[in-house]
Amino acid sequence: MGLKFNEQSEKALFIYKPNPLVPHSFQIFMFKKEKQEYEPVGDYTVIDTREDLDITTKRLGNIVSLLNGKKDLTKLGNLTRKRLLFNIVPKRSETDPTKIIFRNHDGKGISEENAVLTIEKGVLHESKLPKTDG
Repeated sequence: MGLKFNEQSEKALFIYKPNPLVPHSFQIFMFKKEKQEYEPVGDYTVIDTREDLDITTKRLGNIVSLLNGKKDLTKLGNLTRKRLLFNIVPKRSETDPTKIIFRNHDGKGISEENAVLTIEKGVLHESKLPKTDG
């Protein structure tokens, strides 16, 4: 098919797994080549616990795909009938992790918080994140 020989067996840089200790939370892992293993580098915590687990995992799959540099994302608008908005929380200190708050908006009224993504400093290419006011 269209895959190169080694492409299929290469490990993804980022993966996620359910957090066994925190309900409605997932851990994000990054593959560390020097150790040849995945290490936790962040978490994704669902605030809107009414959200269907299937939608949550598809959203998180899209986020991890973006972290892995992929552009082919699962379209969720037809499933949720909502837009997913986000804002990056301003850092108080350079050593703070990057925190992104996701919000659902159904086109009426005020958006509702959906989830929080927290990633350790240095994992994301900070300069490539959109600039925010504040």
